[in-house]
Amino acid sequence: MAARGHVQDPNDRRLRPIYDYLDNGNNKMAIQQADKLLKKHKDLHCAKVLKAIGLQRTGKQDEAFTLAQEVAVLEPTDDNSLQALTILYREMHRPELVTKLYEAAVRKVPTSEEYHSHLFMAYARVGEYKKMQQAGMALYKIVPKNPYYFWSVMSLVMQSISAQDEKLSQTMFLPLAERMVEKMVKEEKIEAEAEVQLYFMILERLGKYVEALEVVQGPLGGEEKTLCSSKENSGLFPLPEMRSIPDDWQFYLLYFDSLFHLIDQSWTPPQEGAHSAEGEVHASTAQALSFMEDRIATEEAKESKHLRGPYLARLELIRRLRERSCPEAQQLGEPLELMFQFFVKFGDKPCCITDLKIFLDLLTPDQHVQFINRLMEAVPLCAPGEDGVALPGDTRALQRHLCVTQLSRSLGQQHALNTEGKLGLIKELKAHYQHGLQFGKSCLKTELQFSDMYCLMAAHVYVDLWLETGDVWGFWTPNTSSTTP
Repeated sequence: MAARGHVQDPNDRRLRPIYDYLDNGNNKMAIQQADKLLKKHKDLHCAKVLKAIGLQRTGKQDEAFTLAQEVAVLEPTDDNSLQALTILYREMHRPELVTKLYEAAVRKVPTSEEYHSHLFMAYARVGEYKKMQQAGMALYKIVPKNPYYFWSVMSLVMQSISAQDEKLSQTMFLPLAERMVEKMVKEEKIEAEAEVQLYFMILERLGKYVEALEVVQGPLGGEEKTLCSSKENSGLFPLPEMRSIPDDWQFYLLYFDSLFHLIDQSWTPPQEGAHSAEGEVHASTAQALSFMEDRIATEEAKESKHLRGPYLARLELIRRLRERSCPEAQQLGEPLELMFQFFVKFGDKPCCITDLKIFLDLLTPDQHVQFINRLMEAVPLCAPGEDGVALPGDTRALQRHLCVTQLSRSLGQQHALNTEGKLGLIKELKAHYQHGLQFGKSCLKTELQFSDMYCLMAAHVYVDLWLETGDVWGFWTPNTSSTTP
């Protein structure tokens, strides 16, 4: 319960043992400690809420809710009680109760910046965009800070997005949001890049593309607001940014979107002068191929710290060219080999599985087994033990093996095993899990172990068996040890 780090209530010392028990998962002791404290201090509302949290976590939801409401009806304004109730309602999946909590707090302490801010966030969690708008302006009147003003503006944008009547969105919500931002622009009160981004978003949604371009090219898009150099907006002209920040995946996607849109439009650059105000524009597959070759060559020239972006972008370009039946896709290489090379470079990173998974469709069905076998060749495993299972010697090898195992499942190879094969796979996954625990001895109880994913995969294979046979015995084990999946 990290929230207690912000609590300044004088009763914090008395409450600390309960917080500690809850943090450590000892809910029964937390309940007992709360009961002891309440016998001495019956009006210590936060102790009741902390007890309710313990009850909630031990499955006694009705008791927890009743106890919490005893405090909520009193409309508390102390930080301890408010934060504890917020945590409890979140665990109960009742975020609407948090709004009522802070509505009452704001009524009692109308000048509290903190309570108004919490109220705005509570409305945001339940999608009450109109109330968000009102809360944002109320907060700005109390504390005239730009972020609060633009919270209200963003709430109008959210109302326009969620409006069922598009006409209402275009004639009321967005124009009002535009006027609110223009007021700040005229008064020269724009302070942050995010404020300019919001202005740009509003103009774009209104279809005012000329005005949006003027914002980008004008003073608001200059260095003082850093809009043009920002990660979020440089997609308008990604080439310079891609060269300076070559690992940003979004830039490549924007680049490909722009490239093929221009190709579809048969756009050609002017014979004289710059392609655009932002510089060079690519509008042919030949330019894209040349650009990717340049990016890859730059990466290959490095001795270490390779970036994933260019290699993934090459695979993405192959996909898009194939979708258009463009023969140029072959010039970029064979996907199986390119994905293998990617695994060699980045297979020990947890992100490798999600990186490669989205490109598995580039492989033909008859390449699946070959692909997994190639990857396994790049996984350094120790000699098999008595159980016949070869195991990794460190966390990097473990991560590589984990990646291959997950990719194998994504390709359907685990599903294709017969019952005996699935049981053998489960045994192997359990062995890898138990072996991997040695690498996480220094981890806290609340932290994930390096080998935890093996447990999850074993459970998935058990589910496969259940779907095939209807047997549920595999889900249960007589061993109650917490380290046995």
